[in-house]
Amino acid sequence: MNILNSDQRYGLISIIFHWLMALIIIATFILGLNLKHNFQYYYEVLALHNSLGITIFLLAIFRVAWKFFNIKPNQLPNKVILMKLATLTHIFFYIIFFTLPITGYILTNLQGDIVLFYGYGLPEVLEQNRGLKNYVHTIHDYVGNILLILFSLHVLGALYHHLIKKDNTLRRITFFKMK
Repeated sequence: MNILNSDQRYGLISIIFHWLMALIIIATFILGLNLKHNFQYYYEVLALHNSLGITIFLLAIFRVAWKFFNIKPNQLPNKVILMKLATLTHIFFYIIFFTLPITGYILTNLQGDIVLFYGYGLPEVLEQNRGLKNYVHTIHDYVGNILLILFSLHVLGALYHHLIKKDNTLRRITFFKMK
């Protein structure tokens, strides 16, 4: 397997970015849901949730930069609507990869807590504000739910290509060999 993308498949670095972010997104989402009901370990869960959210933000920056330095594999023959839907989904993913960590950082500040990044306190950008906190919390929740929907559609699309169309769409972004 090549480190760089080829015209036929994604390279090792792109594959690692893809699957690492998928795992971190799932973990961050689960931790975020846990924040609503776990008062005993609230601050520990919040610290890990924030750390993973900032990791997503940083990985998204590196991932966007990597896209500029690397070729994209050729698109497989598909219906134009499916190709446009996939492109639109990826654009929304990147918007969300930046929006959720930023709103989470602001939200943590607005509720009067320090944002921790793997144990290191990060600068406070806003002072505590309950009214604004509720507004930002609503945005953060809605964007998180949109991410869950997009993530689910992304998985369903990959399974559709793999199981029904039986093409190499999924194999191109995995460690498995292509047909």
